[in-house]
Amino acid sequence: MTKKFQSLIFISLLITGNLFLFQHCSQKKEILPEKINDLMLVKTIKGEEAKKYIDKLHFQPVSKNENVIGYYENLSGEAIVYVTTYPDQKEAKIDFEKMTEKISPENSVFVYPQFFDYKGNKIYKCFGMGMSHFVFSLNKNLYWISVDTHLAKDFFEEFYRRIR
Repeated sequence: MTKKFQSLIFISLLITGNLFLFQHCSQKKEILPEKINDLMLVKTIKGEEAKKYIDKLHFQPVSKNENVIGYYENLSGEAIVYVTTYPDQKEAKIDFEKMTEKISPENSVFVYPQFFDYKGNKIYKCFGMGMSHFVFSLNKNLYWISVDTHLAKDFFEEFYRRIR
């Protein structure tokens, strides 16, 4: 093998490796992806406005952490994703347990509650207010997805794949 050919192979490997690293590093996980299946992110609420909205939903202050709310729509349906970011994963899991405990009682508007394992993560699913709901923690975030039931399975799976 000539030195010129060896240099060419080395440069090719270097370029290929850099392209791989660049592509891999640039695949940043989005907290609210722009599109999930055919549903487009049409509105985002952040900061103090999101905190006030979440507190209003609960009829009391509940959210001291950073919040983001995303609204997804298309002609076939809609979804709303609530995300709360915690200082660490442990706090997100603790609030996941508290939240699922509070929404499970018989007097809740949510029915048919169940826990299931999805890719090694504990997911809470229930139905209510005409939608399917998924609650889970992942890394430092706590997610609540409310989605039209006919879109629920596909939306949940694609959303989870995109944020993981």
